[in-house]
Amino acid sequence: MKNVKYLLIVVLLLSNLISFSQNQNIENDTITSDNILAEEIVFDSNDSDEGLLSLRNAFKKQNITIEISNIKRDRTNKIIAIDIVMESTDGRISKLNYNKLKPVKAIKIFVDKRNNPDWDFGIEELFEEIQYSK
Repeated sequence: MKNVKYLLIVVLLLSNLISFSQNQNIENDTITSDNILAEEIVFDSNDSDEGLLSLRNAFKKQNITIEISNIKRDRTNKIIAIDIVMESTDGRISKLNYNKLKPVKAIKIFVDKRNNPDWDFGIEELFEEIQYSK
């Protein structure tokens, strides 16, 4: 009889724990597109000019335009020069001018609202190659 009481208590505790765990997961897994606080796009020296130029309106919802120009490639068709300008509708600007003999490994353009309600944004040269999943 004593074992049955303990077993019943354990079963009740486990069922409550499982129920709580399932409710918790549902709340944490729910994401709406209006609440996105940060986005980034990463590209490398292999991306096509057409693909890069199509990024012009990638952050239009955040009121940020992107201008990409002066794309130059080496004899292996890798990007060795590129100019990128991001500009917000309130006049803030972020620029990257890459012009080297070695191809760029990767470039990240991003917007971030976690620390600034008016969208921080920027461009960064990355010094590691992009690892694509297969």
